[in-house]
Amino acid sequence: MGELLYNIGLRGYNFGIKIASLFNDKAQLWVKGRRNWRKYLKEQVDRIDPKKTKVWFHVSSLGEFEQGRPVMEELKKSKDISLIISFYSPSGFEIMKSWKEADVVTYLPLDTKKNAKDFIGIIEPAAVIFVKYDLWFHYLNELKKKKIPSVLISARFYPSQIFFKKWAPWYRELLFLLDQILVQDQDSLDLLNSISYPRAILTGDTRYDRVSELSINTDRFSDIESFIVDKKVFIAGSSWPLDEKVMSPYILENPDDLRFIVAPHDISKEHVQSLLKSFGGKAILYSELSNLKQESILILDTIGMLSRLYKYADISYIGGAFKEGLHNILEPAAYAIPVITGPDHSGFPEGKALEDAGGLFKIDNAGGFTEIMHKLIHDEPFYKQTCKQSKSFILKNSGASERTVSTIETTIF
Repeated sequence: MGELLYNIGLRGYNFGIKIASLFNDKAQLWVKGRRNWRKYLKEQVDRIDPKKTKVWFHVSSLGEFEQGRPVMEELKKSKDISLIISFYSPSGFEIMKSWKEADVVTYLPLDTKKNAKDFIGIIEPAAVIFVKYDLWFHYLNELKKKKIPSVLISARFYPSQIFFKKWAPWYRELLFLLDQILVQDQDSLDLLNSISYPRAILTGDTRYDRVSELSINTDRFSDIESFIVDKKVFIAGSSWPLDEKVMSPYILENPDDLRFIVAPHDISKEHVQSLLKSFGGKAILYSELSNLKQESILILDTIGMLSRLYKYADISYIGGAFKEGLHNILEPAAYAIPVITGPDHSGFPEGKALEDAGGLFKIDNAGGFTEIMHKLIHDEPFYKQTCKQSKSFILKNSGASERTVSTIETTIF
């Protein structure tokens, strides 16, 4: 019954996304990217050196790719492998489809029995690694039938997930199809132990290693440096409308003291224009660099730059903690700068952990934002201590990639 309902749900999802593709760009990419996938995939795989071991990584989107990236890169160094990466989401695939370390980058076809059999049959991987989540029954079942090792890395689990509900034993069986699960934290390990999953290991969160690596990058952006001049810099990353609402009063009142870079989560033309309007003509878009030095507010209306811009920041704000879900706080923390967020970190334990360490500050409203900004700017000892705590927090939690690679090598090679 569980498998039947699962298949019915997939058919409904497939129908729904095809309808959505008629008026939604992302859904259109999802559908278009999977057309004639067998022909595309076979052409790509046929180019691979047949003498090399093929390892398939599956990630949902860009965030999970970045989480798995240190492991992919380390495996490429230590083993003579061909790297195949599948994405579920267009936002990840479109950005990383030309990544030079990968031999094949592709979309993951819809999880039907035939698709799973054909996809795995074309690739013929020696092992498969799933990053964090995005587990699919027919793919896992086909891997099990073919006795191809499968490992889930950097996994996090919550009591509210369907795997741990007494009424959903079929979904729980998905986890038992995996040969090994490497988890981020003790709570996840305890949950797997509670359902008697026998092959779980605590290895940590590979994101800490990835952001540490990013923080030593030497990329320079001359246009950003011209905008900054010699001012202190505040960067708001992945902001949503509620985040922008609480920041705007302070930003508008302090045009000469700081340089403000706002990178909204939504970079659609409509939202960017609305954001420009809210700053009363005192902002400029990154895509329109004329007279850049005359402005104090820069709106980043592009993607792919933000993680490398934190090197210029003195203070950061990370969006999503009002209701949408907290975005990546580890990237700015790795650059040893304080992080400000909205009030709700539920589901993101790194938020509370960084707050407890003294590197993160939650605010509820515009007044709270102004108060912490004043303290960080004018209380130098407090600011320096905060920066120190942010960096120490990242270093303390690093090393998961090495442990993960070591475990994978033992398990599947």
